[in-house]
Amino acid sequence: MAARSVSRIDLSKNVASGLVVGIVALPLSLALAVAVGVSPIVGLYTAAFAGFVAAAFGGSEFNVTGPTAALVPILSHVVIVHGAQALPMVAVMSGLLLVAMSMLKFGRVMRFMPGLVVTGFTAGIAIVLAFGQLNAFLAVSGTNPGLEHFHERALDTIEHLSTVSMTTPLLGLASIALLVMWPRLRGLRRVPGPLALLLGAGAAVPLLGIDTPTLADRYGELSGALPLPTLGFFDLATAATLLPASASVAVLGAVESLLSAMVADGLANAEVRHDPDRELLGQGLANIVSPMMGGMPATAAIARTATGIRSGATSRVSAMTHSLTVLGATLLLAPWAGMIPLAALAAVLIVVAWNIAEVPEVTRLLRRAPRGDLVVLVSTILITVFFDLTYAIGFGVAVSVGLLLRKLIALPAAQELLPDATGRIQEVSPELSDLIQSRPDVKVFTVQGLLSFHSAAAFEYELWGSEYETLVLRMKDVHDIDSTGLLTLEGVIEHRQRRNRRTLISAAPPNVLEVMDRFGLLDLVGRDHVFGATRDAIASVPPPLGPAPAALSSRRRLEPE
Repeated sequence: MAARSVSRIDLSKNVASGLVVGIVALPLSLALAVAVGVSPIVGLYTAAFAGFVAAAFGGSEFNVTGPTAALVPILSHVVIVHGAQALPMVAVMSGLLLVAMSMLKFGRVMRFMPGLVVTGFTAGIAIVLAFGQLNAFLAVSGTNPGLEHFHERALDTIEHLSTVSMTTPLLGLASIALLVMWPRLRGLRRVPGPLALLLGAGAAVPLLGIDTPTLADRYGELSGALPLPTLGFFDLATAATLLPASASVAVLGAVESLLSAMVADGLANAEVRHDPDRELLGQGLANIVSPMMGGMPATAAIARTATGIRSGATSRVSAMTHSLTVLGATLLLAPWAGMIPLAALAAVLIVVAWNIAEVPEVTRLLRRAPRGDLVVLVSTILITVFFDLTYAIGFGVAVSVGLLLRKLIALPAAQELLPDATGRIQEVSPELSDLIQSRPDVKVFTVQGLLSFHSAAAFEYELWGSEYETLVLRMKDVHDIDSTGLLTLEGVIEHRQRRNRRTLISAAPPNVLEVMDRFGLLDLVGRDHVFGATRDAIASVPPPLGPAPAALSSRRRLEPE
C-alpha cells in the first residue's frame, strides 16, 4: 500500500508539471511556427504529436520536445526556397537520419561537440531569429519574402521602413516590456508571461480597435479539428534536393536534444543518466510521426525541459502530459487564436532569442577568451548568420580540433630527466632523482601523453640523434600509443641497435605494453630490456669501468617542441 501511495503522488506531480509545461509551450509553439513561415496550427500539432512520441521512446526522462528556435533559420530557409510543402519531407528525412545515427551509436560522439561551437551557432541562431521578427514587429509592408540571405533581407527591410506606422511598433515595445517585467510581478509569476501577453493582446486588439496585423489576417481562421494521419506529402523526387537541409536538421536536432538531456540530468540530479543513442532514436521517430499528423521538424527544448523539472517532473510522464495539454488546448482554443497580433508573437520570439543567445556569456568570452577560441566563436556566429548552420558547425569543429592539435603538439613528447636549479629532478621521487644523477652513463627520458600522429615527429626529433650508450624510456605517463607512435618508436629502437646502443623500456602501463607486445616491439627491444620500474632498469646496466664518463647532455637545454 505504501508503494502504491508513493506512485500516486509521483504521478500527480508529473501530471501537474506537464500541465505547466504545456501552458508554457502553447504561445511558443504558435510563435515558432509563424517564424518558420507556416500556419500556427502546425506548431501546435508538432508540440502535441512529436512531443509525445519523443517522450515515449526517447532516452531522457525529462526532455520536452516540440518546435524550437534553433531550427527556425533552417526551416524558414526551406520554406523560402522550396515552399512550406517541403517541410514534411524534411522532417521525415531528418527523422530517418536520426534513427540511423542512433543505430550507429553516434549519441556518445555528439556529446563531444566543442562548447564554443555550441555557444557560437546558438548566438548566430538567436541573431537570425530576432532579426526575422522585425518585419512583423514593425508591420513593414512591401518586402520581398523570397530573399534567402541575411544581408539581403536586412537591406530589404531598411528600404521599406517608410511603410511603418506607429501603432504596431508601440504594441511590440509594450509587449516586450510586459514580458521583461512579468517575472517580477508577485502573484502573477505562476502564469507564463508569453501566455498572458497573447491572451491580453488578443483581447485588446478587437476591444480597443487597434489597427495591427493578426494571425487571422495572414493565415485565416485556425481549425480546432483533430488532424488525420497522412502520407500525401511524400515525394521521393524531392529527396535529393532536400537532403542537405534534412542533414542540417538532423545534426542540429541531435546536438540540441543531447545538450538538453545533459542539462536536464544536472538540474534533476538524476541518479540514472540519459541514454544518448535511445534519445536520438526517440527524436528520429518523433520527426517521422510529426509530419504525418500535420507537424514540422522538432527537437528537444532546453527551456521547456528545465521548466518541467522546476515544476516537479520526475519522469517522462510530465513531457507526455505536456503534449496532451497542448493538443487539448488546440482543439478547444484554436478558433480564437486568430485574434492574436503578429507583433505580440514577434515580441515573444525576440525575448526568446535574447535568452538563448546568452548575451552576458558571449560578451564575457569576447572580452576574456584566448585568441584562438575567439576565432572559433566569432567565425561560428558569422557563418551561421551569413551562410549556413551546417557550414558553421563543420568549420567550428575543424578549427577547434586544429587548435587542440596545436596545443598537443606544443607539449614535449619526450624529455630528458635533468635536475633543476635546486639540484633535484622534480618529475620523479627524491630517491629516483638521486639514482639517475648517480649514473651519468644512463640517460633517462620520460615519454608522456599520447604517443600518436600529433606527437610522433617531436618524439623522433628528440631521440633520433641520441648517441647515449644506454637509453631508458620511462613510459609511466603514456596514456595510449597508436600505429604512428609504434612505427616511430620502432624506428628509434632500430636506429640505436644498428649503432650497438642499448634501449630499455620502463614503467609502461599495461594497456601500452599490450599494444607494444602485439606490434612486436617487446621482442624487438628484447623482453629482458623491459622493466616495471625505472630503478630496476637502471640497476640492470653494469656500471662503467674506470671514471664515469661525462654527461653528454648535462648542459643541454630542454627546448619546447
